[in-house]
Amino acid sequence: MTIRSARLLTLILVSVLALAGCVSPESTRVRGGGPGADPLNHAEVVKMHEGSAQYWRTPLLIDEEYPSLEPAEHARQTSQP
Repeated sequence: MTIRSARLLTLILVSVLALAGCVSPESTRVRGGGPGADPLNHAEVVKMHEGSAQYWRTPLLIDEEYPSLEPAEHARQTSQP
């Protein structure tokens, strides 16, 4: 084996190890039994605080008129399945 082929072999080995180190840990992680790092790996929609009045006994400390929540309500209704 010549010095040139030894350097080439070393360069190839270092390149392979460097590329192997670039593998994302997401590629092996699984969620819900499905493949990890899959953009279409969606479970059911989790509904948090559904039907609750989140600020029910919170005192109203704002003296001025606050903005309408119509856009937020519209976005919530259109995002529901």
